Amino acid sequence: MKQLIFPSLFVVLLFVFACQDDGIVERNINADRIPEGVEMEDAFPSITVQKAQSMIDKNKHLVVLDVRTAGEFHNGHIEGAQLLDVTQDSVFLEGLKSFDKSKTYLVYCRSGQRSRKACNLMQENGIQDVYNLDEGYLGWPQPE
Repeated sequence: MKQLIFPSLFVVLLFVFACQDDGIVERNINADRIPEGVEMEDAFPSITVQKAQSMIDKNKHLVVLDVRTAGEFHNGHIEGAQLLDVTQDSVFLEGLKSFDKSKTYLVYCRSGQRSRKACNLMQENGIQDVYNLDEGYLGWPQPE
């Protein structure tokens, strides 16, 4: 009887620990560079407005990339942002060729959806250090 209890207990414990959600995404290629408290849904971190502002304040070499349309950009954008419209696929991909792959990029759109696409495309094209602004420009504090 004891011979069955210990192996069974081991299997149950193994199952319990294997099913726990530790918040780590296995396909995350930037896992060693993700700040604490950053949510992960894709292969890149999605960060809050507060984390993004902190990154902008601390990293003068950070590239802030707006991937919305030119009209959206001209109606308001994060100070210092560069524009590269992700909805124009060939233009976006061509623009990525000139990017410095060693830099860190903070990518945003209106609400955070197009910027996810942009982050994926950037990583597929060798730009690994990318962060998505989770709420997009809608979550960014607007000037008064």
